[in-house]
Amino acid sequence: MTAAHAQTAVLLIDPYNDFLHPDGKMYKAMSASLEATNTVKHIFDLLTAARSHKIPVFYGLHQQYNAEAFYGWTQMKALHESQKAGKVFEEGSWGAKIYEGMEPNTENGDLIFSKHWSSSSFQNTDLDFLLRQRTITNVVIAGLTANACVESTARYAYDLGYHVTLL
Repeated sequence: MTAAHAQTAVLLIDPYNDFLHPDGKMYKAMSASLEATNTVKHIFDLLTAARSHKIPVFYGLHQQYNAEAFYGWTQMKALHESQKAGKVFEEGSWGAKIYEGMEPNTENGDLIFSKHWSSSSFQNTDLDFLLRQRTITNVVIAGLTANACVESTARYAYDLGYHVTLL
């Protein structure tokens, strides 16, 4: 492993069945984009490349829906409204599981950090702390969705001083 590899991590955002699998709750709305960009294949290729260089994969997963998740909320965003209405990423459901074959590999140092409520995987999570504990300075970001969680995570990472590469 090179010094650059040792200071690099992949951030894989929301690789849930509800997004990536044809039977997922969000797949129909996203299928044209997923298929045009061959997203699933490219994520698998990224995981293979990262693991061949012993680059850890940090999984940024959105909070999972449960009946009490939004109780008493007075400032729901559209993201939260749609998750609540569709029971997207419902806790304990097949849709809230990581897409088959994309699961963390602990032998590679992969891990799931605390789940995010908003678009950024950094906001109100332990991601920055965990990256700094491993002296990670470079992050390669991929996942779902580009115009929301991926972009917000990239902007937040940049603001925190990380070198950011988007895939």
